[in-house]
Amino acid sequence: MLNRALKLVSRSLVRAAASLFFFFLVSGITRAQSWSWTYDLIDLPAKFPSLAVDSSSNLHISYADSTGALKYGFRPAGSAKWFFMVLDKQLGAFTTKLVVDSNNNPHVCYTPGIIKYAHFDGKRWQSIQIAKDSGEIGYTCSVVISKEGVPHLTWYQLSGPTPNYLHIRYAVLKDNAWLVRTLDFDNETGEWNSMVLDAQSNPLLSYSAWYNGELRLAHWNGKQWDFSTVDSRTRSHGEFKIGEGNSLILDPDGKPHISFYSEKALKYAHLVGEDWKIETVDQFTWLGGWAHFRSSIVLDRQARPHICYDDAGLLKHAYWDGKQWHTQVLARNGMESLRYATMAIDRDDTLYIAFRDPEDNTLKLATGRPTSGQGDTASKKEEKQAEPPKQD
Repeated sequence: MLNRALKLVSRSLVRAAASLFFFFLVSGITRAQSWSWTYDLIDLPAKFPSLAVDSSSNLHISYADSTGALKYGFRPAGSAKWFFMVLDKQLGAFTTKLVVDSNNNPHVCYTPGIIKYAHFDGKRWQSIQIAKDSGEIGYTCSVVISKEGVPHLTWYQLSGPTPNYLHIRYAVLKDNAWLVRTLDFDNETGEWNSMVLDAQSNPLLSYSAWYNGELRLAHWNGKQWDFSTVDSRTRSHGEFKIGEGNSLILDPDGKPHISFYSEKALKYAHLVGEDWKIETVDQFTWLGGWAHFRSSIVLDRQARPHICYDDAGLLKHAYWDGKQWHTQVLARNGMESLRYATMAIDRDDTLYIAFRDPEDNTLKLATGRPTSGQGDTASKKEEKQAEPPKQD
């Protein structure tokens, strides 16, 4: 009898130990899947920011300020201080997109009724207009820089040879001349567009085909453009407005990952074999204005996606833990519902999200750091603080 009791106690202790181990294991996994956030002021009221982090973890940002000027901001790694300069004035309404090249120099495209390109060459800023006399330009633009330093740009053409031109356009600088072409002649293609370069420095674009209700992909294979459809009304069982606010990134294997909106949800697309897998990340409230639909996708060191996006005035962060999606609310509703969110990630998996604050419309930075269990804890050598790009 005593032996039986001892066996039962022993089994209970084993179960308890196993349960305790499982609890700490799950707790560790949960901690590894979470981020703690802090918030800082970047600048006074602003719209359409675009944020990038360079290889030294310096932050770069472009945006439209309240006066209609294009501004550029720089924050050195390890510092809380921003440095600012005005790159272009009296522009009216426009959007911006910023990237950094292999030398950590910033490049910006912006759309004040025309398509303009500003870049820092290591000594000074230069700004030019591309595709002059081509008609009215608006909505979004994209810019990428090859490892050889060649700029590629895309934008949405509002007018041209016909009253309702409404096509996506592409330009590349070759032999000091801009080569410009229309990529897709279907109606209303490219209001939302995002571009990256593949391992061979060939451009790859995701873009909306709003009239036909599709998210499309265009890829230059070195000889010609290849086009494919990622998502459509047919595939989404009749759902409309597919492809708005799309954001494209490549993983270390060169495979594309895309975040985008449909009429009812934020979605995520990635390739499984040769087929696109489309996942619903979050349901959202439809507001209708084109500027409400801005998503930004990055991949962490495990190649897991993180997406920041607007949801009827809420700013949210969604991330994949390897098994399921999690969402966090980073900013609540305000008098104005636009957050204009943009996201970047550094080499230590620290997330940076620039957005318009719902309280006072100032430009704020949310910094998300992985909690214990996420990322390396090894000490890092102190790095020399970088200097911001100057303007003549």
